[in-house]
Amino acid sequence: MTDIDGTVTLLTAMVLAGMAAWMAVLPAARARTDDEKPPPPWLVPRPGAPAPQLRVLAGLVAACAIFAGLPWPLPVTAGLSALGGTVVWWGTGRLESAGHRRVEQRRAAQLPETLMMLASAMEAGLPLRAAVTTVADSLEGPCAEDLRRLALALAAGVPDSTAWNDLASVTVWRDPAQDVSRAVNSGEGISELLSAHAAQLQVAAAEKAEKSARKAGVDAIGPLVCCHLPAFLLVGVVPIIAGMVLGAL
Repeated sequence: MTDIDGTVTLLTAMVLAGMAAWMAVLPAARARTDDEKPPPPWLVPRPGAPAPQLRVLAGLVAACAIFAGLPWPLPVTAGLSALGGTVVWWGTGRLESAGHRRVEQRRAAQLPETLMMLASAMEAGLPLRAAVTTVADSLEGPCAEDLRRLALALAAGVPDSTAWNDLASVTVWRDPAQDVSRAVNSGEGISELLSAHAAQLQVAAAEKAEKSARKAGVDAIGPLVCCHLPAFLLVGVVPIIAGMVLGAL
């Protein structure tokens, strides 16, 4: 009983220590200034990953479970527990929620239309900032939200190149936003640039749809064979064999 009580006490201490470290580290992480070096890319969670609190909690639970389930000496068990908790914490950062995946799909589907509307607004005589605001008010969905955030940043005094470069952090916006960020300073034709990106995205979407249709036809062969082959054997082959056997008898 003493060993069980000691294990429970140790696990409780580990959980409390982990929570204390978590509460101490998160404020410092939030207080990081722009001058500090960002973390390496392999430590940065992918977009749509679970919240940092959930990832830390999952790591703590995994570490405690490993520690409680291994009967090895304390240093080895503690090391493996820390390693397992770290792997779970890092692995959960590589996950992507289904909701975020659906939003990204909607954003990718809406982006060509958004770029065409921006190009049309600029060809009608609107400057880039006014075109962003007009299109954001005319649309609904993820791309409209992106343009609203961009318009708010521009209204707050952020330079155009910096605001568009920040928008490039969104995966589907990366290429057009980076090109617009460079074009703002170089004076290139932004409307033609947006139209070209919209055309490229439409061609890519059409090719992807064609590949998906072909893949669906190939994937349907297996179920069709599984359904029709037994019926063919029962209706066409089995009667012939049965007739031959009966004739021989």
